[in-house]
Amino acid sequence: MPRLLQVGAFAFAIIAVPLPAHAWWCGVNDAIWRAGHQAAETALEARVTLMGTDLSAQRAITLEMLLSAAKVNTAQGATNGGREATMVKSSQEALATTLGEQTRREAIVDAREQYSFETGQGVNTCSSVNLTATVTQSLSTIGETGRKLYTDVDVSPGKATSVASATATRLATTSLTDAEPLFDPSASDDARKAVIQHLAGLPLPLPDASMPQASADLMLMRARRVEALRSPALVSLNAVRAMSSSAAHETGTTDVGAFVALDQLIAQYGGGDGFEAWSAGLAGQSEHGLLVELARLRSISLTLRQTQTEQQARLAALFATMVAVQAGGDL
Repeated sequence: MPRLLQVGAFAFAIIAVPLPAHAWWCGVNDAIWRAGHQAAETALEARVTLMGTDLSAQRAITLEMLLSAAKVNTAQGATNGGREATMVKSSQEALATTLGEQTRREAIVDAREQYSFETGQGVNTCSSVNLTATVTQSLSTIGETGRKLYTDVDVSPGKATSVASATATRLATTSLTDAEPLFDPSASDDARKAVIQHLAGLPLPLPDASMPQASADLMLMRARRVEALRSPALVSLNAVRAMSSSAAHETGTTDVGAFVALDQLIAQYGGGDGFEAWSAGLAGQSEHGLLVELARLRSISLTLRQTQTEQQARLAALFATMVAVQAGGDL
């Protein structure tokens, strides 16, 4: 290395010498200097080549790292997206299941509230149903029961009871001339029957075989006319009799007359002993329960209207009979 410095200093000294104005070239023919210069040039080229190789390698590694980072980022994004989609799907499924279960339970609660025995079947269901059936059955059988009792009276049409037999019956029940048993549910049916027979009076005498045919026919026609005139009143009286009499009712109903059934109806719905409990029970009923209770009241109302219509028909028959008597005169 000192040798190279000496050669360099010598070359610098040569270059620094003043030259004439005309151009001339002076080369370095020192073999040692040339060898050193070539060695330096070769080393520099090797260093540059190594640096380029290292730079290319580092660039390749950087590109691979960037590619790997992009792949990792893509994979992570895909994973996060999959997780998010799975989470959203699971959340939606859970929400749908929860809403479905909530709707089902709400439907169960609503059905229980609307149709349960406590809130959806009316106030005091068993007792109310029994009362409604009792009233309906008692009122609806007044006409039928009255017609059956009507044929039991000894002066009913077609009975042909003799005057002597009817007189004996009246004498045996002389104490039963008051109409009170007709309106007393506790009175016996025989007492009510005796009152009606006293009101009806005695039958007309029947013709016998010794009478002329014309006189017998006339007597029979008069007897039939009297029976016909009595019949509307007898039907009405026996209808009143039927309202106090117990009849064979359906299973589950109480065997009472119409008067007793109406008293029970008024006690619950008309301000009687059970009215306060019934009106208080309405507050706890659902819409369906209130409709059931309304249907019961309308059923009872229709039954009462039917009973009233039958009563008006009997009254009309009585007035028509009175008009017929006034217009027809004696037979």
